[in-house]
Amino acid sequence: MKLKSIAISVVFMIGLIVAGCIPDPLEVKGIPAVPQQIVVTTQMVPDRSLIILLTRTFGALEASEDSDPQQVLDQIAVTDALVTLRGPSGTDTLVSFGSGLYGGVTMPFQEGHSYTLHVASESLGEVSATTTVKPRVGFSSIDASLYYNGYGDTLAQIIYGFRDPAEANWYMLNVQPVEREELARRILNPDAYTRLLEDTEYNGEQFAEAVRVVRRDYHPGDTILVSLSNISQEYYSFMKLRMDNRFSFIEYLSEPVNYPSNVIGGKGFFNLYLPDIRMFVLQ
Repeated sequence: MKLKSIAISVVFMIGLIVAGCIPDPLEVKGIPAVPQQIVVTTQMVPDRSLIILLTRTFGALEASEDSDPQQVLDQIAVTDALVTLRGPSGTDTLVSFGSGLYGGVTMPFQEGHSYTLHVASESLGEVSATTTVKPRVGFSSIDASLYYNGYGDTLAQIIYGFRDPAEANWYMLNVQPVEREELARRILNPDAYTRLLEDTEYNGEQFAEAVRVVRRDYHPGDTILVSLSNISQEYYSFMKLRMDNRFSFIEYLSEPVNYPSNVIGGKGFFNLYLPDIRMFVLQ
């Protein structure tokens, strides 16, 4: 997969603006404008590379349902940044692919080690964030197939298991279709199926379950990617809030403004993890 295609294919859905007309408004002066900040979105892509999406905070009146997605992207993307990632083996400079997307990290991420992201934008200043990579937890078993629910829907059914380490852990299971013409949008898409797990009831034990992927129909021959990631408790809490409140892609980008953040001087969340990724052709 070419990372450059990710920058080209990103498509934003515009959120709905609620506007009213108030007669004879009072003029208010002296209220300072809220300073814009950098918002960091992190994504590990299927080839285990890192993608960082940088946008700026924005108000609801900057876009409407009739706005052109590319124009909105041009308005909120941070394209003038120097982005570096420092780890135990040195510092890498991320490549800009346009549209606020940066990637191309070549360093192997090591369990138990900390990595610091630093962003320096000429227009919005600097932000930084540090995260520690949790130990990789992989599938001990996994299978995927089509499931007919009897109501005319064809779902993807995933039956999987893994051995949970003795310490407290938090997991993220992701399922998304492989559609090359929309790959970038789906990599950063809030509509991809995500299941969050914490090991309070099976700490240190073997865990297994079957899940049925909703939100779309699948057909024989469809290809899906299934990944399991051991994530930090802080990122688990951040993602849980997103899953509870997401409705559209524009909200997906704006929600980090109101959520907990580990980004110093900005918003969003920087996180690294080591996913176990499997590909299936559904039959």
